[in-house]
Amino acid sequence: MQTHRLRLGSILLLLGLVLSACTPPPVKQEKRPAPDPDLVRAEALLAQEDWLGAARLFESLAKRTPGHASTEFLLRAAEATLKGGDLEGTETLLHEIKNGNPSAHQRQAAQLLRADLALARHQADRALEILLDMIGPDMPLDLQQRHLRELASAYRQIGNLLESAHTLQQLDELLEDREAQLEVQSEILASLTALNERTLRELRPMPPGVTGGWMDLALLIKQYGATPEKLGPMVAAWRTTHPDHPALPELLERYMARLAGQIEPVEHIAVLLPRSGRYAAAARAIRDGLMISLHELPEEQRPLLRFYDSSDPADAWPLYAQAVAAGAQAVIGPLQKPAVEQLVRAGELAVPVLALNKVNSDVAPPEKLFMFSLDPEHEARLTAERIWQDGHRRPIVLIPNNRYGERLARAFTERWQTLTGHEADIGRYDPASADHSTTISVLLQLDRSKARHRRLEKWLGQRIAFEPRRRADADAVFLVATPGQAQSIKPQLAFFRAADLPVYATSRAWSGHLTPQQLADMRGILLPDIPLIVNQDERQRLGALLPGVLGPAVRLYALGIDALRLQPHLRRLHDTPWESLDGQTGNLYMTPERQIERQLLWIELDEPPRVLGYSRRMDLQTSPDPGLPDAPAPQAAPLLQGTPAPASTAAPGSPTR
Repeated sequence: MQTHRLRLGSILLLLGLVLSACTPPPVKQEKRPAPDPDLVRAEALLAQEDWLGAARLFESLAKRTPGHASTEFLLRAAEATLKGGDLEGTETLLHEIKNGNPSAHQRQAAQLLRADLALARHQADRALEILLDMIGPDMPLDLQQRHLRELASAYRQIGNLLESAHTLQQLDELLEDREAQLEVQSEILASLTALNERTLRELRPMPPGVTGGWMDLALLIKQYGATPEKLGPMVAAWRTTHPDHPALPELLERYMARLAGQIEPVEHIAVLLPRSGRYAAAARAIRDGLMISLHELPEEQRPLLRFYDSSDPADAWPLYAQAVAAGAQAVIGPLQKPAVEQLVRAGELAVPVLALNKVNSDVAPPEKLFMFSLDPEHEARLTAERIWQDGHRRPIVLIPNNRYGERLARAFTERWQTLTGHEADIGRYDPASADHSTTISVLLQLDRSKARHRRLEKWLGQRIAFEPRRRADADAVFLVATPGQAQSIKPQLAFFRAADLPVYATSRAWSGHLTPQQLADMRGILLPDIPLIVNQDERQRLGALLPGVLGPAVRLYALGIDALRLQPHLRRLHDTPWESLDGQTGNLYMTPERQIERQLLWIELDEPPRVLGYSRRMDLQTSPDPGLPDAPAPQAAPLLQGTPAPASTAAPGSPTR
């Protein structure tokens, strides 16, 4: 028995030795190196949005890191530098990356940053050139998505909203995350709803496909956005005709819910307009425009309009209080600047006010005060932007020697200096004279050319052949003039060897039509104006109801029409600044200061006038929000409006429904 136990023990011992010999020795866990402290700090600075601080650390990391990892740090440094607003620093880093040895993936990332840099410099054409040159099948998915987003931004910056929306549709197809899809689809819809209705109808593809489906949906929102209860059934019908459309149900639900919360129709509106004084005639045209707009609404949606005489600007606040006490839920007016200034300083307002003039004040206006007008300074600023967008860099300015001319010259030159950092030379002509040769000669520096000729003849002691030359740096003219003044000045510019300079003016230079002699003298002048001026069919329709619409006060009638249309949309335009409202005075949108601004139609005077397209919204060009409304011609078309019932009038102070 003992011998058996000894044998068993020996066997177990031997087995243990064999098993221990087969067991591998324990593996030592190698410690991962701690991340570079500079990298940790750089990531922390990015989280704090200290872009330039993070960029400096990424540059430091690149200098002590070999190979493609160094280029990766330089790319991150360039991206952070761009976000920090150091455009020159970004350019330097991209040059360093290009001169290194980047991988194919890194070269593509650097090109995208170059396009971002061009967009930051408002060089959309250059950005498009870079981005369109990059299209290829070898781009990784993350760069494809980034490429499409930047391409959409570039198209938006040049004003081509349709192509921007089409590019966003391609991006939408590459996304899998539902929230990301909702964001991009919201941008598609916002971009398209920023266009006017005729553009959407005329450029809708056939068969409609996905793009046409988006355009149909945008049309519905523009047509029924003010009545969300009607929009819902129309969207449901749209879904039956586009059953396979990629628009997410949540998108439409969110959009309609947002509209329902932002559209604020009211039942009782007080209108503050003067019955006497220098503004009485303008007030009558505005009043008639309000009545046209009122009777275009279905009867059940027409608010009560009660008119108050605000001839004395000092009565603005007492009239406002009286109207609120009488049950007014909103106010349109007053018209005079001193009256608007009184409301600016009134403090808190009980109900919203859409003032029909704009004032600059040293106090913040009340939150419920909105301002809407046909201020000519806005046209001067738009003209500065158009001249810059057309590639001109040395415009000269011709204004009448009076207060009106100085106002517009100041608006133009301030905007021009913001865009370029340069001044613009100004010539002041006598508005009572038809001979502007001296002013034009001095502005074009022909007098200097003649003086040089006289000096040369004196030095040589003999007469020499001479042809005076105008200044070579001038490349455009901004002209402030009435039709009669413009008809006189443009031929004189040609006489003084400036026929090749494009002439830009404001809407004051014409009244909507040209006589044969005016056409001969003024052909080619470029100017911005309201859609109702261009849409002669609509103007004739309204003129059958109110003949005054066919006269020189047409812009004031349009102001009245749009004032009533705007009222329920004030909150929507304030909350979503990239959105707009089709109007007779332009495509209407709101600034952060709660001022209504207008995209106007650019026109080249001819017979018939050539419509070049809506002015661009430069306030959104570098914003992540979609919406540089409208594109160059053919996308820009006059607006279509419904047919109103005959307008009626009411005595001031009396209610009208």
